[in-house]
Amino acid sequence: MDGDVHDREPVHGIPEFEMPPEVSRPEPVGAARDAPRVDGAASAPALEEPAPALIGRRRVGWRHVIAAGVVGALVGAAVPATLQTLDRAAVADDVERLRAVAADYLAAVAERRADEATALVPLMQGTEAAAIAPAELLAAARPIEQPEVRLVHIDGDVGTVEVRFRVGGREHARSLDAERIDGRWALLTSLAERATVQPFDNGLPVSIAGVSLTERQVRLYPGTYELDLVEGPVFVVGGERLAIDGDPRTPTEIHVERRLAEPLAELAADFAIAAAAECQAEGSCPIADGALLGTPESAYVRSIDPDGRIQLGVPLVATAGTTSSWFELSMRLAVDDEGRPLEWECGVPGAADGALAPCPTLD
Repeated sequence: MDGDVHDREPVHGIPEFEMPPEVSRPEPVGAARDAPRVDGAASAPALEEPAPALIGRRRVGWRHVIAAGVVGALVGAAVPATLQTLDRAAVADDVERLRAVAADYLAAVAERRADEATALVPLMQGTEAAAIAPAELLAAARPIEQPEVRLVHIDGDVGTVEVRFRVGGREHARSLDAERIDGRWALLTSLAERATVQPFDNGLPVSIAGVSLTERQVRLYPGTYELDLVEGPVFVVGGERLAIDGDPRTPTEIHVERRLAEPLAELAADFAIAAAAECQAEGSCPIADGALLGTPESAYVRSIDPDGRIQLGVPLVATAGTTSSWFELSMRLAVDDEGRPLEWECGVPGAADGALAPCPTLD
């Protein structure tokens, strides 16, 4: 063996490797360069001095490469994470701004500040003509209770706000559209609901807090309203309560009840009992002999004839022992220009379409 490194035949199934060159080591101090081998073999070649270019060079291991890669990956990942954090903060701030606008609007309605509510969300949307909503109307109402902004959803420059409140003991949920205009959020959906008064021909105004509703459409904010009580010589109008739920898709129709003024209502009851007692005594109507007669409710106005005569219906009850029978008696009343009664005509209990005749004389 002459000391040279020989190639070996590769073992079958094992990859072939090339042995790295031997690293020269410096001689021990005082050792002879040409010292003979211990085993008597030929002297080994002299060891060479390390190449000057290699002196002081630090090798970079695989651990350093991996560590550098991990640090680079972490720094790269931190950039989108920071952007996501900033984006989430901006969205949260946007949501709070829209929530604050909706909360201010609900507070204005709940505190009966109609002018401020209308300033926040104008009543005119698109080409729809805005009906007036005087501040006196909301100021006279029992306002909404427990107003609350529930959910806020934003998609770019548009959004929706889900709100809740109570009116007359009932909870209502509404969805308000919103839009970012010139960098600021504005609500587009008004809670003011259109209300109309059904026409009638009694000549008396219908009003709330002194604001006439006759021949007028108004927008009423959510709340409970009460029509003004207006009394005339023949009719009484108003006193009904309205619960406005703030849904613009379901306009409110105000059906005003025309009632007889109290003196005329009492006379109508007396004439109805007198007519029922007369036919009871004659046996000409289905009222048991000896049954007690009464009027559980006041007369109501059916209609007004073209000549001004008033068609009435008067509820009657006939009680015999523990059995009660209910009837209705038709009646017609004619009055003069001052509202004084001129003529009372009565029908037969239970015969709505029967002929009318002058009512019996009252004692």
